Amino acid sequence: MNIEREETGTLTATLKVKLTPEDYGPGVEKALKEQRRTAVLPGFRPGQVPMTIIKRKVGKAVLVNEVERLIDANLKDYLQSNAIKVLGQPLPKNENIEENDWDTPGDLTFAYELGMAPSFEIDLSSKLGVAYPLVDVNDELVQKEITDMQRRFGSVEDAGISGDKDMLLGDMIELNEDGSIKEGGVMNRATMSLEYIEDAATRASLTGKAPNDEVTVDPRKVSRDQDDLVRMLGVEVGQLAGLSEVFMFRVAEVKRMKPVELGQDLYDRVYGKDAVQDESAFRAKVKEGLENMFRRDSDRVFKREVMKKLHETTRFELPDSFLKRWIRETSENPVTPEQIEENYSGYSEGLKRQLLEERVIEKYGLEAKGEEMDAFAKRYVSDQFMQYGMPAPEGEQLQAMAGRILGDREQIGKIRSTIVEQKLIAHFKALLEPKENKVSYDAFVTLARTA
Repeated sequence: MNIEREETGTLTATLKVKLTPEDYGPGVEKALKEQRRTAVLPGFRPGQVPMTIIKRKVGKAVLVNEVERLIDANLKDYLQSNAIKVLGQPLPKNENIEENDWDTPGDLTFAYELGMAPSFEIDLSSKLGVAYPLVDVNDELVQKEITDMQRRFGSVEDAGISGDKDMLLGDMIELNEDGSIKEGGVMNRATMSLEYIEDAATRASLTGKAPNDEVTVDPRKVSRDQDDLVRMLGVEVGQLAGLSEVFMFRVAEVKRMKPVELGQDLYDRVYGKDAVQDESAFRAKVKEGLENMFRRDSDRVFKREVMKKLHETTRFELPDSFLKRWIRETSENPVTPEQIEENYSGYSEGLKRQLLEERVIEKYGLEAKGEEMDAFAKRYVSDQFMQYGMPAPEGEQLQAMAGRILGDREQIGKIRSTIVEQKLIAHFKALLEPKENKVSYDAFVTLARTA
């Protein structure tokens, strides 16, 4: 097989592939013999069908399969051995260099169009001027976290009349437009927390209620999302469209969360027995925990801002015409040239960001190594056992469990991405030496949500 490359543009080329009968003949002959061995035709014993009949029936299909297999394997080898990084994959050119005769094949010639990844350098230094955002964990945030802990470790007790933070247990009953109970309609036991009902009027209508009270509600206004709604009504997603918007909620029980007192019992339940001795130390521990939690979020925002700045300051082109054709020919659903043009800007910018990150990883050697993924999987297994208070496995058992995780393509992809992200963040911090920029919690949330 002979492969020649012809440059057709700054980032495009054509690969001309020529196969001779010596290239594809042995594979075709082997495949035909296998077809003959398994062929069953009336009048012939198994494996004794004449080769002329086999060739007439499946010869062309076998030839096409073998040629496609050879081209695919050799194109991959050619690109790899010549260190050619392509975008998408090679596309057959619309016109062949010469017409191939599949009935009486001799030399076969094909042409493939390539779109190549651009070569560019990156300037990763403190000159980028990216600050490290840090949440100012003030007394207000600490107190809010402590209040949440008091409720989380508190107890549930019966309440006579519902307040705006209580939980109601009762029956959701579907109604007709006239307010009567719908025959054969939905009737399901449900729980709702008034604190999380966003619609103020609905929340007010459920406040001050006692067991056996009945309230007319729109179930969509007392549920968080579609999943919550189907659980509340006990129906399938496909049934939602045909349901009434008016339900009666008949209160069965009113439950109130009684927060645990701020004291040694709470300290022990949160951090372990005698790990914290007084309120001052408890508040300091809570603050430390919040700072660590927010720092993980700060790491992700910082990495995103560095990559965003690199994207703004690093200029390179893409083989746009090739990529548009590649999108058109590989899209699962038919797309028009107009649709491609409309969406191409977003696609190309996303591809540039991906190429930038790959270049950083390549330049600084930040790939996830095999031993790192193995260690990560073992640590993950151990953490899962410890989370449920069980002793972590060791030795061969731990290795076997980690091996099962690493044998899952989806899991290994997630592990690789996590390790690479951790390396990128650590490298950016070390190389850029960013100044810390303390911001309020609300300002940080706004920054984190900014694309």
